Amino acid sequence: MKFPPSIVIPYISILSLFLYFLTYDIVLNPSLKIIRDFIFFILISLHLGFLLYERKKKPSSLFDNFGIAISSLISFCSYVLRNYLDLPVRPGMPLESSPIPKIRDFLLIIIILSALYSLIYQILLSLSQESVQAQSRLGENKRSLLQNTAYNFLVIFPLLIAVNFFSSAKNYNFDLSSIGKFSYSDTSRSILKQIDKKITVTAFYPRPLEASGKEESWALSAVRMEIAIYLEQLSAINPRIEVKFINADVERDLLGEFDQVSNGMVVFRTLKTGSSFGGNPYLEEKILVQNKKDLEDLERKVVQAINNLSSPSKTIYFTTSNGEHYSEKYSNILDGKITKLTNSLTFFNYKIKELGFKELWAPNIPADADMLAIIGPDIEFSEEAQKSILDYVFNKNGKVFITIDPKSKENFKWLTKLSNIDFENGNLRQVQGRPEIIANNFPEHPISNLFIKKEIGAVFPNSGYFEKLNSREDLKFKESILLESGFTTFLDNNSNNKLDDDEKQNSLILGVALTVDKKEENTEESGKVIIYSGTDWITDRFFIYNLNPALAGNSFNWLHQKQIIESILTKKEDTPLITLTQNQKLFIWSVGLFGYPLSIILGLSLYVIFRRKN
Repeated sequence: MKFPPSIVIPYISILSLFLYFLTYDIVLNPSLKIIRDFIFFILISLHLGFLLYERKKKPSSLFDNFGIAISSLISFCSYVLRNYLDLPVRPGMPLESSPIPKIRDFLLIIIILSALYSLIYQILLSLSQESVQAQSRLGENKRSLLQNTAYNFLVIFPLLIAVNFFSSAKNYNFDLSSIGKFSYSDTSRSILKQIDKKITVTAFYPRPLEASGKEESWALSAVRMEIAIYLEQLSAINPRIEVKFINADVERDLLGEFDQVSNGMVVFRTLKTGSSFGGNPYLEEKILVQNKKDLEDLERKVVQAINNLSSPSKTIYFTTSNGEHYSEKYSNILDGKITKLTNSLTFFNYKIKELGFKELWAPNIPADADMLAIIGPDIEFSEEAQKSILDYVFNKNGKVFITIDPKSKENFKWLTKLSNIDFENGNLRQVQGRPEIIANNFPEHPISNLFIKKEIGAVFPNSGYFEKLNSREDLKFKESILLESGFTTFLDNNSNNKLDDDEKQNSLILGVALTVDKKEENTEESGKVIIYSGTDWITDRFFIYNLNPALAGNSFNWLHQKQIIESILTKKEDTPLITLTQNQKLFIWSVGLFGYPLSIILGLSLYVIFRRKN
C-alpha cells in the first residue's frame, strides 16, 4: 500500500518535532548542538515547504495544513528560545527581579499548545480525509479500508511498545515545570557524563504503603516519588551510576554494609582506591532530603557529591622546609602528625608528594603540582618563598591549602593583606577551663552544603581567628567565610580560662576561602586559597572527631572543583500569595453560587429555542 506525500510528509515533520524534544539532552557539544538543531529545523520545515510547493495546484484545500505546519515550527522555535533563556541571570541581579522566568512560563504554554495542536489536528484531518474517501467507495473498498486500518494498528502497536521500552530504559521525560524542577541542567549533565567510576546511589525512603508510625515516615513517603523521578535520571545520563531505594525501617537486612543511615538520607558510594585500607572499603558522601524544601538545591548537592567521589587524580605537594607538620620534625610526635589526613586524601585519588630542600624549594614549585598544602609552619617563609607562592596562585591559577599555627611567627599576613581578612592570635574558649572550640557556624558554601549534621561542628583546639576589615583598597582576592566558631565563643585575654566581665561572647571567623579577583568576566579557572586559623584540628589527635574529616576532605575537593558547579542554580519554587478583599470574596461566591448555574440554564434555553425555530 502506497502512501502519498501529502500524508507521509506531515507526519515526518510532527514526529521530528517530538523526537527533538526527546533527544534534546543527549547532545552536549555546542557545535553538535547547532548541527542537530539545523537538521531538525529542516525536517520540521519539510511540511511547510511541501505545502508552498503544492499551493498552486490546490490553493483552497491547503489552509488547514498550513496551520499545522506553522504550528509545528512555532513549537520548535519556542522550545529553542526557552532553552536558550535557561541561563543564570546577570551577576548581582536577583532571579525574582528578572523577566526570564515569566517569559519561560509563557513559552512553555506556547510549546505545549502548538505541539498538541499540530499532532491532534493532523490526526483528525487524516481521519476526515479517509472518511470522505470511504463514503464514495463501494462496499468492497470500504471493507478494504477497514482491513488496512486494522493492519496499520497491528504495525503501530509493536512500534509503540518499542518506543515505550526505549523511553523507559533511557528514562526520557518531559519536565513541564517552569523552573525545570525534575531535570538536570546542561551544566550538570556535562559534569555527570564525564564520570568514569562506578558510583552507587542509595536512597533510604519508605514506600507509601509501607509508611507507618511517626508522622515523619508519611512525609518521607510523600516526597519519595519526586526524589525517584530525579535520581533515576542519573543512570540514563551515565550508565556507571546505579540508583536503588531501600526502606531503612523495613528492609533492615540490607543495612549491614551501611553505617548510621536512616530514612530521609541519600548515600553516594564508590570503592576506595589504593592497595590497602581498613574499615569501610567505600568512599561515601551523604545528603539529607526530607521535605520539598530540600528539593530546591538537590541538583547542586547531587552533582557535588558525585564530583567529590569521582575527581580525577591530582597531585598535592606538602611543604616541609619551614617546620610544617608533614616534615620529619613531627614524625615521632603522635599528636602532631597528619597521617590520617594524608591517608584520607589518597582515598579521594590524590597523590601526596613532599616539597622541601630536595625538590629545590623554595622557590621552585614543580610543574605537576595541582595543589600546595602548607600545614602549620613554625618558621617564617622567606621573601623568595612568598613570591613563589603568590606567583603560583595569581599567574598559574594554583590552589593552596593553609593552616596557621597560632604559636608560630608565620601568620601569613603577607598573603591576607591582599584581601579584607587579617589573622589575629588569641586564646579562644567556649567551655570554661577547656581549650577545645566546637565550631558549628557554617555560612552557605559548597564545602559545607553536604554536611548532614552541622550542629555537631568541628573540633578546633588552640586556634586563632580572622578579623574582617573594610578599609583596604586595591584588593587581589575575594573572600568567602567557611567556618565561624559560634556565638558562645569568647577571647580569654588574661588566660584564666573563664569568662570575665570585660570579655564578650561572639562568633569568630576560623576559616576563609580566597579567590583571585580577575575583575573582568573570565571563564578560566582562578587561583584559590583556603586558610584556617588553627592546625591542631587536622592532626591525628583531633582529625577523627565530629566534622573534622569532612571539613578537611571537602576543602581539598572544593579547591579542584570547577567554578561552574557553583553556578548551578537552586530551583526555588515560590508560590505567590493572593490576598482578596471582602468584596472580591463576595463576588466570587456569588458568581459560583448563582452566575454559573444561570449561565448554563440560559445557554441551554437559547439552544432549545433555536432548534425549535429550525
